[in-house]
Amino acid sequence: MSNMRRVLIFVPGLPMGGAERHSIDLRHRLRERGYHVDLLVFGPRRSPAILAMEGVDPFMAIGAGGMSKPGGWVRVHRALRESRPSVILAVNQTPLIVSVVSRAIRATRARIACVFHTTLLRESEEQRLGMFRGALRHADAIVYVSDNQRRIWEGRNLQAMKTEVILNGIDLGRFSANAAERSTNRSRLGYADDDFVVGAVAALRPEKNHVQIIDAVAELRKRGVPARGLLVGDGPMREAIVQRCRQHGLEGQITLAGEQDDVRPWVAACDVGVLPSVAVETFSLSAIEFLASGVPMVMSDIGGASEIVTAGRNGFLFPPGDTPQLVDRLFEVSVHELRRSLAEHARPSVSHLAVDRMVDQYEHLLGTL
Repeated sequence: MSNMRRVLIFVPGLPMGGAERHSIDLRHRLRERGYHVDLLVFGPRRSPAILAMEGVDPFMAIGAGGMSKPGGWVRVHRALRESRPSVILAVNQTPLIVSVVSRAIRATRARIACVFHTTLLRESEEQRLGMFRGALRHADAIVYVSDNQRRIWEGRNLQAMKTEVILNGIDLGRFSANAAERSTNRSRLGYADDDFVVGAVAALRPEKNHVQIIDAVAELRKRGVPARGLLVGDGPMREAIVQRCRQHGLEGQITLAGEQDDVRPWVAACDVGVLPSVAVETFSLSAIEFLASGVPMVMSDIGGASEIVTAGRNGFLFPPGDTPQLVDRLFEVSVHELRRSLAEHARPSVSHLAVDRMVDQYEHLLGTL
């Protein structure tokens, strides 16, 4: 195989998250188009649901606990020599920094593009921002996954030799707005026809802010809305979410479904999808999947949320952390006539976010590099 078609996707780890799902799906689809695509995983984190995805195997595991461990660098350099990529797609901060340093010491001669999925950084990511900014100046390209994200980071002086915006995409054929499926899934999960099911598909991490959904469901029920919560995902905030349910007396009204290999039945059972993130979120795959399934979205207005949701057409936006605003938006969606209108516009609103379009753009980027 020509070395020009050898690609390495380098990810920080394999927990459940949009960046990881995006990376695995991109790898799978590039391989279908004839590329040799290796997957290099820097850290030890693994999610069973991610490991079950088509295209994840085989991968090269470094198992490094951080960039300060010499053994991790040695294993990275061995992996680069084995892979011999012409292009490295380094996902987010650590893989980009490691890739640029590796090229500087001639462990690889590959072109390097950073695929950056973050808008608001966690504290640990802010601490690495200086190194990331410096490394990016020596990279060949940065790929933003939303226009809003690009504007924000260019305003913070984040620059590379080449800048691209490639919106995330999904397999629209896998998700559908099917009324019969919705009825079947709701019945299987024990929801009545008049239950207002508020759903979220996201890892149970602090920045995803699931406890705000619990608070919103409690307030909706005080207003007379038969609201119930359906949370798909797992993570360190699970016990805090359970405790918040107990505080509100909602133990029987909130379903914690855990991680799921196939989220479609759970999404289809919902009346509205909610994403109340306060950090990290940029261009949510989960939000696109809800909308492709004919389910309106209510999202905190960060990152690329305003590029996905048009207020009053396919959902609503609200200021991050503003629970009264979230409750008001959900209360609006609970009205059947408006919800039906939002649902009718949901799937058409994401018709331009097909995964094939996304892969075409990545393939063009690889060619230019």
